[in-house]
Amino acid sequence: MNAALSLSPGEVLRVDRAAGVEVAVDAGRVWVTEERSSGDVWLAAGESVRLAGRGLALVEAVGGAAIRVTRHGA
Repeated sequence: MNAALSLSPGEVLRVDRAAGVEVAVDAGRVWVTEERSSGDVWLAAGESVRLAGRGLALVEAVGGAAIRVTRHGA
């Protein structure tokens, strides 16, 4: 998976089997939460995170965002 996406304000992207997926923000701001994780992550333009959880992750746009989603590994 390698995708560039534009998210509308409040739009949520579901990422199943999230381990190894990198979320990079090109514009705007997003909130990222992973199933069974106690910490959420806020990302702004120029920032990224590699997800570690094997379950579901949610990426929500705050005021709209342009992101890139890349799945690393097999």
